[in-house]
Amino acid sequence: MNRPVFRVALAGWGLAGRYFHAPFIAATPGLELAAVATSRQPERELFPSLQVVPSFDDLVSSPEIDVVVIATPNRLHVPQARAALEAGKHVVVEKPVATASAEWSELIALASRRHRLLVPFHNRRWDGDFLTVRALLEEERLGPVHFFAGVWPRYRPQETKRAGWKAEPDPTAGVLYDLGAHLVDQALLLFGAPEGMSARVARLRPDTVNDDWLRITLTFPPTERNPVRVTTLLEVDSLNAAPAPRFHVRGRDATYEKFGLDPQEAALREGQMPGAPGWGEEPEENWGTLYGPEGKRERVPTLPGDYGAFYRALYASLAHSAPPPVDPRDALLQLQILESARPA
Repeated sequence: MNRPVFRVALAGWGLAGRYFHAPFIAATPGLELAAVATSRQPERELFPSLQVVPSFDDLVSSPEIDVVVIATPNRLHVPQARAALEAGKHVVVEKPVATASAEWSELIALASRRHRLLVPFHNRRWDGDFLTVRALLEEERLGPVHFFAGVWPRYRPQETKRAGWKAEPDPTAGVLYDLGAHLVDQALLLFGAPEGMSARVARLRPDTVNDDWLRITLTFPPTERNPVRVTTLLEVDSLNAAPAPRFHVRGRDATYEKFGLDPQEAALREGQMPGAPGWGEEPEENWGTLYGPEGKRERVPTLPGDYGAFYRALYASLAHSAPPPVDPRDALLQLQILESARPA
């Protein structure tokens, strides 16, 4: 039996399009990276058959394209997703998928009417350290969990010159809708819908026009599986030069702490492609630590990260009506939280 092939078009060839989408689309059996709308030239040695078209309209008007992946500046996500759905395409949208939850709700309704997939792109669900946290919780190795911290470690005392459109005034261009979207998504995936929240978002650096600091606290009610209330602390601080744990999770029986970032982005920037030997694996010195009673410590191997799982699951949705890799309703709740956290 022949495998159906779906032709995918990519809007945008910046960091997201070039590194987080194109390599994994090209590596997924049953998906063909057919075209990209960009003014740049993709590396022909890596993407020899990729057609470059001058505009987004050329992508959505083509009858040969089945899926449109939107990896353009944030302000274009909603109008381009709407245009692609109205043209009968399945759509993948980079985060943040919208500025407002009402916009995203309208797109969900449109996708339902058109009988097309609308999928938020949250690749950080497949970071190796986050996969490890999920596994530890599922295996109940920490006991009932009462505290979770997700922190994005960074130190950028000045705005980077390569910031491009992110250096322009835009409510979605700061850390809240950028890294904050990932942190909130991970907390919701672990613990469900929160019962309360508090937040502070600020601009600390004098040369930046968008928020560069955030702290969001979410509280989650007890569940049958985790019979205690959970407090989550989500933080991005562009002026923290000290090492900070990426994850810190406390339970009745043990605490897990992990420093450093998933290695996949760095590997992609260095020119590696998915499927290379050891893809997504972290060296032992970067593994996290499980702290138990009486001073017991255990090094916990980090599970391999696997961003390609998103596109494999997308193919299963297209070809076999399997659930999408990310439910669009997950992004709706996430946006409601980001909206609530935005400064007035």
